[in-house]
Amino acid sequence: MVSTQNENYTINKSKPNKSTTYRILTILLIGGFLSMLNETALNIAFPHIMLQYNISAGTVQWLTTIYVLVSGIVFLISAFLIQRFSTRKLFISSMIFLIIGTTISGISTNFPVLFIGRVIQAIGTGILVPLIFNTVLILIPQEKRGLVMGLVTLVVLSAPMFAPVLMGFLMGFMDWHWFFLMVLVFFVATIILGLSSLRNVTEITHPKLDILSVILAAVGFSGIITGFSGLGEYGLSLNVIIPLFIGLVSLILFTIRQLTLEHPLLDLHVFKYPFFTIGIIINVINVMVVFAVVIILPIYLQTAIGTTSLIASLVMLPGSIFNCFLPLLAGHIYDKHGTRIVISSGLALMCISMIFLSHLSASTALMIVLIMNCGLYVGSALLMSPNQTNALGNLDSKYYASGSAIMTSLQQIGGAIGSSLFVSFMTFSQNNYLQNLINPTATQQVSALVSGVDFAFLIGAVVLGLVFVLSLFLKRETPT
Repeated sequence: MVSTQNENYTINKSKPNKSTTYRILTILLIGGFLSMLNETALNIAFPHIMLQYNISAGTVQWLTTIYVLVSGIVFLISAFLIQRFSTRKLFISSMIFLIIGTTISGISTNFPVLFIGRVIQAIGTGILVPLIFNTVLILIPQEKRGLVMGLVTLVVLSAPMFAPVLMGFLMGFMDWHWFFLMVLVFFVATIILGLSSLRNVTEITHPKLDILSVILAAVGFSGIITGFSGLGEYGLSLNVIIPLFIGLVSLILFTIRQLTLEHPLLDLHVFKYPFFTIGIIINVINVMVVFAVVIILPIYLQTAIGTTSLIASLVMLPGSIFNCFLPLLAGHIYDKHGTRIVISSGLALMCISMIFLSHLSASTALMIVLIMNCGLYVGSALLMSPNQTNALGNLDSKYYASGSAIMTSLQQIGGAIGSSLFVSFMTFSQNNYLQNLINPTATQQVSALVSGVDFAFLIGAVVLGLVFVLSLFLKRETPT
């Protein structure tokens, strides 16, 4: 048996045969795709929901932000869950949460009910996604992980990109509620498939869960995201400073506690590996920027240019298609040629695309927006899988559970921060444009929105440029 950092977690040496391995991964990936499909599906419907429920952009973005925040917090305890419960039990539990949450979202008639449904959905996603990554690390030999991680990335991380396209297409014919009711059918089919075919791949132990660590992490990330989400509307006021301060203090206390506990919730010693630390930074920034674009671009297309939700989804469709298939190619290139060639190239392409996206106007041709969006998605797809493989696959096996939990949780938290922070940047610039105008016209309102969109995307380009420089220090390493 191979033990992890707390010496309680053991990997079953009796690995399944190839056929069984493929069946286990297929079931998990189907569930993972469906769960992540829910994550961003509502983004294309935000303008409609804002009108339907009479809420602002800052409020409506919480439907996505709360999803990634809650799932990210659950990711933090995934190392404990994987050690405490069998693969089969965790999968079934995640499906139950997803079925309940999807049902509530599909029948919701007001914002609070929809919000609750999103929270329940997120719990299911938070259980399932780390389980997928951990299962790959257990079942797949290191020399083949690049390609398999590319497949996982294709299935799990392409879903949030494809979901707004599917939602926009459906909204051309029916109300957005029907999306959830249609996905619900597939969730039910998936849990039936799991009950009949899924088997366990780990041996169960009885680790202790440090509740205080969970509370500190939840308060910390919630405080930071709440502060960032109010930045555009309130500026550097107490409404922003107080939650940010509480969040930062909580995360500092969380870090100190993890480093002093005999059996921590997460073993933060994984950050002693430079390839892991740099990989985490790249992963978080990538997800922040992509989530920001997935939320802001549909608002721009439907509000500034005046497209329908269907047309907006079609503009985003080619990028989503690239995002689906390129991770496999990127994983193959990583296996053959190493780390920097794909990760640095992907970041460079993302940065260039964001620079062009920061020069949008109310008269920008849809084809131009489509091409720039494709560039962003292609860059993200090129770097995501190799970066995850390099950061996780080269860790010592005793860090697999904590490394996977940290990677997936910070990925989700990054999405939540990106959603709230960049919408705040947009709102800040938009309000700054309108502050000296009395009774602004519809044209001026549109110009203000475009100004906000351009400012948010410019910040994204600057951040990506800095991370590109950081990526040049990456190399594939083997831990000692």
